Amino acid sequence: MFYISAHYKFVPQDEENLTTLQEDLKSFGESIGISGLVLIGAEGLNGTVSAESEEYLQQWKNKLESIFGKMSFKDSYADEEPFKRWFVKIRKEIVSLGNTDIVPNGHHNHISPEEWDRMINEEDVIVLDTRNDYETEIGIFEGAIDPNLKTFQEFPEYVKNSGISKDQKVLMYCTGGIRCEKASLEMERQGYTNVYQLDGGILRYMKERPDHKWQGECFVFDHRVAVNKDMMPSDRYGLCPHCGDPGDQNISCEHCSKDGVMCIRCQGSMDHTTCSKNCAYQHNLRLKKQTLV
Repeated sequence: MFYISAHYKFVPQDEENLTTLQEDLKSFGESIGISGLVLIGAEGLNGTVSAESEEYLQQWKNKLESIFGKMSFKDSYADEEPFKRWFVKIRKEIVSLGNTDIVPNGHHNHISPEEWDRMINEEDVIVLDTRNDYETEIGIFEGAIDPNLKTFQEFPEYVKNSGISKDQKVLMYCTGGIRCEKASLEMERQGYTNVYQLDGGILRYMKERPDHKWQGECFVFDHRVAVNKDMMPSDRYGLCPHCGDPGDQNISCEHCSKDGVMCIRCQGSMDHTTCSKNCAYQHNLRLKKQTLV
């Protein structure tokens, strides 16, 4: 069993000390067998990590809180290691909106999963998903608006052209909460006055209210691909080897005959179904040789 935790916190860091902090976190993580990815910057910290025991994961949490103060953690589990390596990286933004002037500085109109379920049924409420299109395809709140974003950096332009009234009550959500921290401030920067975000995101919601308003599974940025309502790794989705998006189209590779998975877009756009880019290359090469004979 592997113990997984997603966490973030916006708390100012001295840019001159980021390299020292990076080395400290990297070394400590290595000493207790942590894997995953943590981003640090002048804004704070954002990461998802995995440990081989609850004890080691708790040691990691204690380490973070000794540096960043009290934090919120979204925990889940997996039978297989969700990460292959361990990275601590320095970034200008710990979640990239493309505007370093927007920096959250505390809880901002957060609502609990219970409050979310109450407010989502109110009249004249818009529910807005702030995630990318490949994420919304495998799970979404009923009735939510999907902006069809390719990247989070497209969100400000989407809001600008959305036609949503500035006094409209907006309930927004994302995977774990961090994108909404900036998305809500961006909407307020553009003049919106009634914006709320789901505290802890989809991950907290599914853990506390698994049988309520959420439909489908939740994409996660590791080898699990997605988690179901029980917060366990998806047994439906895998990463498409050709584009990296989640896919659930089971195939038998035309080159090596192994079972695999593709996304529906790649399956529809490619002449042959293959389980990897290498098999696709080798299969096409073999076909070219056959046409020359």
